[in-house]
Amino acid sequence: MIATHEYGKWAFLLGVLVSLFSAVLTGFLSAASIISILFVLGLIVGFLNVSRENSVTFLMGVVVLLLLGVGGISTLSQIALLGLAADYLTTALGSFIAFVGAAGLVVAVRAVLDTNEGLGKIRIGRK
Repeated sequence: MIATHEYGKWAFLLGVLVSLFSAVLTGFLSAASIISILFVLGLIVGFLNVSRENSVTFLMGVVVLLLLGVGGISTLSQIALLGLAADYLTTALGSFIAFVGAAGLVVAVRAVLDTNEGLGKIRIGRK
């Protein structure tokens, strides 16, 4: 039987691949479907792959990736020399932002609930 961490690894790999090929996949699926798939895969990765000990490091990485991703999208849209490659890269980067953002959402909520203040207000005991 596969451990749940293995499912998280496969969800991460699948999310990265779907992000990379999202421009090609729009010929088969709608953009909303692709983003929904990436969001669900990101949630799975956030739940299964990121331990509580690594949550701060992961969240810092998510913040950097999201900032660079948004900046990269605006920069790529301004470069006319790339042509279709800019459209492909913009779509792939936007898809990756959706994937990473969903994983970051799960880890951030879990980090907030792990603080003493958050646990005390909702009366959940710390493990």
